[in-house]
Amino acid sequence: MLPLLLAALTVAAAVSRPHPLDPLSARELTAVRAAVLSSSLLPARPLTFHYVGLDEPDKPDVLSYAYGRNGTASSSSNPSRPVLPRRALVIARAGGESHELRVDVTDASTPSVLSHAVHRGAGYPTLTLEEQFAAVALPPKHPPFIESVRRRGVDMDDVLCVVFPVGWFGEPQPRRGRVAKVLCFVAGETANFYARPLEGVTLVVDLDRMVIVGYRDRVTYPVPKAEGTDYRAGKVGPAPAPAVVVPPEGRDFHVDGHVIK
Repeated sequence: MLPLLLAALTVAAAVSRPHPLDPLSARELTAVRAAVLSSSLLPARPLTFHYVGLDEPDKPDVLSYAYGRNGTASSSSNPSRPVLPRRALVIARAGGESHELRVDVTDASTPSVLSHAVHRGAGYPTLTLEEQFAAVALPPKHPPFIESVRRRGVDMDDVLCVVFPVGWFGEPQPRRGRVAKVLCFVAGETANFYARPLEGVTLVVDLDRMVIVGYRDRVTYPVPKAEGTDYRAGKVGPAPAPAVVVPPEGRDFHVDGHVIK
């Protein structure tokens, strides 16, 4: 009975010990969130998480984990294998600033913020879905945009807007404020609304204040017709016959957890 118990404990320890490059688990992500929200290093609110991912350990440490000190491959169930710290990189937005934090979740029950810095250079965090939904709700309420749509003879209910990052093009000084460009299209009778742009209309939205800070209608072109722009299979004729690709000698890949060979 005792040998079976020891074997079970060894297997359980190996399973609970993630590979250093495994993505963060749900428990680790929850621990990261709790550590950041409770940290005194970032008191500003509201706080938005824009990126949370594994802060990968140094390559020599990963190689040592995989092959041991003597350079020979070791078993994943070897309890003597070194345990590398599990850390997360967090990019958050709060107080009108971009924050970078590193959080230790080696023990997910007691996470801790290891470092914090405010990013003041070029570049901003990625767009969140909440920001995009809020930004595209602004144009239909903006009087100059309403007039631009009316002048083109378009029904506002057919207008769809999309948020695009403004980017950075080598300005000597980083742009003040986190802004995004909004372009709008007309759907109507086609799902391919990208084929029907509102040419000449550009909006700029301040994402921190969520207001339109720039508007331009430089030229009025007629909106392309919807006819002939829907390329979905059910709209362009009979669907093609299904095709199946089968390796003649069987499957030539193997999935082992997060590793594909």
